[in-house]
Amino acid sequence: MIKRLLQEYRVNEKFKQVLTLLSVNVIAIPLSIISSIIITRFLGASAYGDFKYLASLFNLSIILLNLGIFQAANRALVLTNDRTKARELYGAALTLLGLLFLVISIALFFYAMFDRNIQEKGLQSTLMWTIPVAWIFLLSRYFEVLLQADNKISLLAKSRLYPKIAFFTTILILYLIFFNYSGNRLHIIWMLFLGTEMVGYIYILLRIYPSFKNLKNRINEIWHYNKAYGFNVYLGSIFSTGFSALTGILISYFGIDNSGVGFYALALTIAGPLEFIPNVIATTHYKDFSSRRGIPRKLLLITVGFTLLALGGIWALVSPFINFFYGIEFRPVIALTFITSLGVVFTGMADFFNRFLGAHGQGKALRNSAFIVGLGIMVLNITLIPSFGETGAAYVKVCSGLLYLILMLIYYRKLSLSLKNSNV
Repeated sequence: MIKRLLQEYRVNEKFKQVLTLLSVNVIAIPLSIISSIIITRFLGASAYGDFKYLASLFNLSIILLNLGIFQAANRALVLTNDRTKARELYGAALTLLGLLFLVISIALFFYAMFDRNIQEKGLQSTLMWTIPVAWIFLLSRYFEVLLQADNKISLLAKSRLYPKIAFFTTILILYLIFFNYSGNRLHIIWMLFLGTEMVGYIYILLRIYPSFKNLKNRINEIWHYNKAYGFNVYLGSIFSTGFSALTGILISYFGIDNSGVGFYALALTIAGPLEFIPNVIATTHYKDFSSRRGIPRKLLLITVGFTLLALGGIWALVSPFINFFYGIEFRPVIALTFITSLGVVFTGMADFFNRFLGAHGQGKALRNSAFIVGLGIMVLNITLIPSFGETGAAYVKVCSGLLYLILMLIYYRKLSLSLKNSNV
């Protein structure tokens, strides 16, 4: 068995890429979880919730204000095999990223000045000084969307892994040496997080080596694809991922403190690996999908099988894991993980089919499904979170994930039938 896998690794480039990303995720999972253990012990439940709340604000601002630029650049990269042009597209997308950063910074500044919730929870100053480095969150999106389109799986793997290794190392040192630190602990964690992300991402940028030649032409090209594809995906993402990112913020608004935000975020962190298997397989086959009429049956069965196996493992281990590593203060996370893990499985499998649709430029289908899912999330959030807090948010995750999967299956079936009929 091992000999056959090694042989497959040597001759099959796609298998090698899948194994590379899976290996990175296998390494990243314990790093992320151990990091969260250290952070929760250093900050406590409420301050950990503050950390996750601010991260949700940055992510939400990017979802609301990215205008579909990265998805448009993704489409342009998928359709080119010219390496010089690809580097120019990276440069053009990076230039547009800088402009987006200015818009997002202004929006976050006014939010910090006038939002009552963030002032009541004493987080205004923390948000204000982190705004100047909010471009880190934009770069994360830039790498995730563009590197998979250009089939640079090795660099994508490094962009996911290197910052996590650096962050884990620094907070481990922090925990061992400065555990009795009496100052603002939340500020310390944010500085370490942003600093390590910055170092890791700058390294990836240097490896991409973006070019700024023919900048006007490349920006115009990205804008063309934005009108035809990217903006449609953007409009949909405002409803789907936008309202999903809003979930943690709503928990904060209806809570006395942000501990519920932390509990919900930690449950998603523990359940998060369930999305890795379908996402990794779909990401490494993304460019390949663009020339196929359907997803290979064997590939789909392998994806479903490994995902369900991982789900069973998480259900078996979550209770003793939380009790031993996080303690009594975080016991609410156990029940939340059982619920959210189902939603994560549904979402991961839906993303798998989403990648196929995206590879075929089905922007309108993705937009329409995102509208429906987003509206469902909005209605469920408003209905459940005020009364049930983070538990209500967990049920929203399940319902929205199932709705998303059903819609992706409908659109995938429609597309695959169309592709097969057009090639008869």
